[in-house]
Amino acid sequence: MSRKFYYAFLILLTAMLVAPGGSPARAQGRQRPRMAARSESVAASRLNGVYRIDIEGSDKLYSVVAGASSNLPFGEQQRFFIDLAVRLTPPDLLAIERTGRRVNIGSSRAPRITLVADGVVHTERADDGHLIRSRAALEGARLVFTSSGRTEDNFSVVFASVEDGRRLRVTRRISAEQLNEPVVIQTVYNKISDVARWDIYEETQMAREARKAREEVDASVAAGTSTPPAAEAEGTAAAAALRVSLDAWVGATNARDIERQMTFYATPVKAFYLARNVTRAFVRNEKVRVFASAEVIDIRVEEPEIIFRDDGRTAIMRFRKRYRIENGSRTQRGAVIQELRWQRTGAGWKIFSERDIRVVR
Repeated sequence: MSRKFYYAFLILLTAMLVAPGGSPARAQGRQRPRMAARSESVAASRLNGVYRIDIEGSDKLYSVVAGASSNLPFGEQQRFFIDLAVRLTPPDLLAIERTGRRVNIGSSRAPRITLVADGVVHTERADDGHLIRSRAALEGARLVFTSSGRTEDNFSVVFASVEDGRRLRVTRRISAEQLNEPVVIQTVYNKISDVARWDIYEETQMAREARKAREEVDASVAAGTSTPPAAEAEGTAAAAALRVSLDAWVGATNARDIERQMTFYATPVKAFYLARNVTRAFVRNEKVRVFASAEVIDIRVEEPEIIFRDDGRTAIMRFRKRYRIENGSRTQRGAVIQELRWQRTGAGWKIFSERDIRVVR
């Protein structure tokens, strides 16, 4: 398996076995009895189709990452866990097409790839010379992929057709030197088509908006303007109101005033760090947990960049945030680029998305 396709697998969250040069590895092994092969073929054909993620039936990414433990120094863990969350984020759509032992797989996060599920362990040499062993196999209505080598090479993915082919359960197990134990996450998908199609490879709406917003912010910075043109066109009054709301939100955080802070949130909250489409009660519980474990919370923010969207009905705000959280003899410090997304309502501007987009230190 070439390293290029190996890392593509982590994005796609599927598997690929290729011979050097990128051609699919040839099937090996003895010919099995025709009846057994036919029975397995029927079971494996249940995998075919297009699947859409079932958020409620799947493990919550936030909970899985929050439950992981790392051997890194405390100050380095935030950056690692953000990177881990990126690796674990499942695609919204999956497409699978199986013909014999050749399996094509694509997703909304990566284009189609091909593997040969021959059940044979293949050994390839990585760019730095170390060996990676991988195996893909069809086991009834399951497609199983495993990889081993160094710690970062150790992962497995199982695609299991369940409920007579109407649903797909994807179980991923990933190791890392920075983790005390492997992380396991299970994602459930509902079949929406019996026939695979390969036009599902596209970024999610949130990813497209984030990229566009990033380009607009970068363009404004390159032009030497503190406020993007879209915000200027909207007028200084709305931008000023958002800056006042930001200052009040920071003040409520530093004062650990949960009642005041919750007045800034819309319902539902489409994104709250690693969680998606959560209630205000969920946000409140998380903040109560953080406030309860901290004796001192000190948040400082720099001047935000503001981009208005949807004819001024929503705004994307990004800023550099420095934080210090003290709990007894333990102090956590750092800096991130944070993003708040606001929506204009009859009661003023409300936050409908809160996340860190980059760890600065």
